[in-house]
Amino acid sequence: MSPLPTITPTPPLSVPVTNSVSLTIADINSYRENGYHVIPNLLSPSQLEQWRKIIFTAVNDRAEKKYKFATRNEEDHTNIDFDYYDNVFTQRVNLWQTHNSVKELLLESGRVIGKIAAELEGIDCVRIWHDQALIKESFANPTAWHLDIPYWSFTSLHAISVWIALDDATLENGCMYFMPGSHKVTKRRYYAENNTFTEIKIGKNLSDIFNAYPELKTWQTVAVPMKAGSASFHSGLLVHGAGANMTPGRRAAMTIQMMPDNMTFNGKQNILTKKQMNKLKIGVSVFNDDNLNPTLYKKN
Repeated sequence: MSPLPTITPTPPLSVPVTNSVSLTIADINSYRENGYHVIPNLLSPSQLEQWRKIIFTAVNDRAEKKYKFATRNEEDHTNIDFDYYDNVFTQRVNLWQTHNSVKELLLESGRVIGKIAAELEGIDCVRIWHDQALIKESFANPTAWHLDIPYWSFTSLHAISVWIALDDATLENGCMYFMPGSHKVTKRRYYAENNTFTEIKIGKNLSDIFNAYPELKTWQTVAVPMKAGSASFHSGLLVHGAGANMTPGRRAAMTIQMMPDNMTFNGKQNILTKKQMNKLKIGVSVFNDDNLNPTLYKKN
């Protein structure tokens, strides 16, 4: 892993941490039709610099390979082919749990980011499932096609993520790709398979997703390059991936994975610790503890 830039300690949070955004009915309808929505310039140049300082400081502090998660030496239960996957990106999960500066930043961002997520999904409350910094190092591998919700420890048709570009994301350095409308296919399959999602581990084969969803093999895909400070929101049901980084530079992004209120444990470990797993009961335990899954936004 190449070292991140040396960053000085972060100053007190400067608010607002994002630009103000008002969605239109057309924006919401487009999201529900395509499964994603792009917001150019979610962050101003000064806001972007603040995000970069806070996130890169936290990532630098968690540079040790065994410190991917907020608790040391926890195993990755989502991915396979680690010789390959560890060269897809530098991934640091739940930075908010180890760095108060990240926690403050994300909670303050909820006024805009959480509200957007709630409006796109038509829900009243949005909680953090987890965050993760995703940094494609120079000449990093592509990210295989996948959808998010089958990996997570709750089941919802209204899970949503935001992907914030901390660097310019280009066709050359590994921007996101979406399969517009594929969330409708995965949703239909969910109902057809007795309210369950097929889980495809993220590994070295880009096309493994088609073993579960062969009808998507002829689906149109869309590349989504973005300027630093821009963001995309995508449904937890949408099939997406990212290209290889074919450049000597890095491509950094910060993401927040979000869920509705009152989600119950479905038995999957995902980013949960061994200690948490020992306490949780399938179908009974609810992820409503603000100490573990903070509220980003709640409609008045």
